[in-house]
Amino acid sequence: MDEIDPIPFVMGAVVTLAFIALAAVRTDWVQQQINTAFEVFGQGLAWLYLLSVFLIVLVGFWLMLSRYGSLKLGEGDPKYSYFSYFAMFFSAGLSAGIVFFGPVEALTHYATPSPLFDGVQGETTGAIVPAIAYAIFHYGISAWAGYLAIGIPVAYYVYREGAPFRTSTVLYPILGEDGLDGVIGKTIDTLAVVATLGGIATGLGFIATQLLSGVELQTGFTFGNVETLLAIVGITVVFVASLLAGVNRGIRRLSDFNLTMMGILLGVALILGPTLSVLNTGVAAVGTYVNNFAAMSLFSGTGTEGGAAWASFWTVFYWSWWIAWAPFVGLFLARVSKGRTIREVIFTAYIAMTSVSVVWFSVVGGTSVWLQHTGAADLLGPIGEYGDGVAGFVLFDALPLGELWTALFFILVVTFFATSADSSTLAVGMLTTGGKANPSRINRLFWGVLQGIIASILVVLGGASALRSSVIITGAPFAVVCLVSVFVFARKLGREHGRRLFQADATWLRQPERPAETSRTDAGSKEVATDDD
Repeated sequence: MDEIDPIPFVMGAVVTLAFIALAAVRTDWVQQQINTAFEVFGQGLAWLYLLSVFLIVLVGFWLMLSRYGSLKLGEGDPKYSYFSYFAMFFSAGLSAGIVFFGPVEALTHYATPSPLFDGVQGETTGAIVPAIAYAIFHYGISAWAGYLAIGIPVAYYVYREGAPFRTSTVLYPILGEDGLDGVIGKTIDTLAVVATLGGIATGLGFIATQLLSGVELQTGFTFGNVETLLAIVGITVVFVASLLAGVNRGIRRLSDFNLTMMGILLGVALILGPTLSVLNTGVAAVGTYVNNFAAMSLFSGTGTEGGAAWASFWTVFYWSWWIAWAPFVGLFLARVSKGRTIREVIFTAYIAMTSVSVVWFSVVGGTSVWLQHTGAADLLGPIGEYGDGVAGFVLFDALPLGELWTALFFILVVTFFATSADSSTLAVGMLTTGGKANPSRINRLFWGVLQGIIASILVVLGGASALRSSVIITGAPFAVVCLVSVFVFARKLGREHGRRLFQADATWLRQPERPAETSRTDAGSKEVATDDD
């Protein structure tokens, strides 16, 4: 118990347990309040989510392309291979959503197009490309912005200045080490615990819903409230076992497995599905995404019929979800990024991660849409009966050797569930222990079980709608925190490194034709880089 940071731990636990107790005693009232909050927060704060994420994306590009991108986040070489680093980052950041929504989101936009693309009719050929483009957009560059807004500053302050592993560390230049234990620092860390629990419970809830609906589709067994609770608790046991094994033996191995399994299913959908149609529309969707990026980023739906509700249901929900996950993914990212440069981390997020999202949604989402559009399979019918979670099972079952691919997809859903949950539980443990990189097993076990319980309650209360509402509420404060974090970090880099890096570059530019001077300048540049390490 000596490791616990009392305020974030106690307050986070109290809020969580209070919600659980209230949901048990006044179930209908809680469900009603959650639905109301979705309208109030989802539409009222749409501007905050949209503007914050857009600005953070721009700052991220500036950091990646500027001189500051060469600064290293700590001394020495990276601890993990790039594949394992990529796999852990990817699994922690998007796994729950990308597995659940990959087969169904583009199909949903195909049936009900975004009002942004005025005049596009649902379930027509013209709806296919915009549908895939919007799915790519929601899991593209913008999805990683919030994670970077927390992860890179925390890694910089921890590895270069000895700050603790805490979300409040993003304000280290303003608060100082002592100030992190003040009211502002403790408030941020407490809100981080609550946001993380709400965000990960949403992800766990979606995948749990996907698992249960898949079982119901295949077996006909209907899950009541009690069965749902027991099933999600059972899945929780899987990820708790993984997280207790630690990062190297648990999270890293599961992450590597997930990425491999995902690649296999991706190849199956591409080769056995309507290959040429998928490739053609995928390329066109990327073009639509790039050309409409700014418009899609700032589209709140105001002034269009049904646009505000659509934007809240999709883009605002996603942005609030990614921001709610920012405390835990950011801390996890900081923990595994030691030894890498700022440019390398941002490149991994903006280019490498986004490329995987583009390929996944173009192929898996595109295959779903084309199977439905051509009448080769009916996905919308089962979705209407069992929910969005069945789309992946119906998709892979419609391909040759469907039973095999469906079984592999089921395994993928379970292991992605585990990876997201154990990485988030590690981060909550770090948050509630004052920044310890390796919280005790008891601490992680406590938060892991609570996350499973919250996910169970949200699924029982209202399924997907309750999950969407909860994350929009818990993510709101961190839209501001993430925005402040990146600007404070950029200001600090400019003050501490701007002149030194600029002078090194300028000297090299002034004297390129003199080998002797160039050699001395190169040596100076290396010396600067060594100082920065």
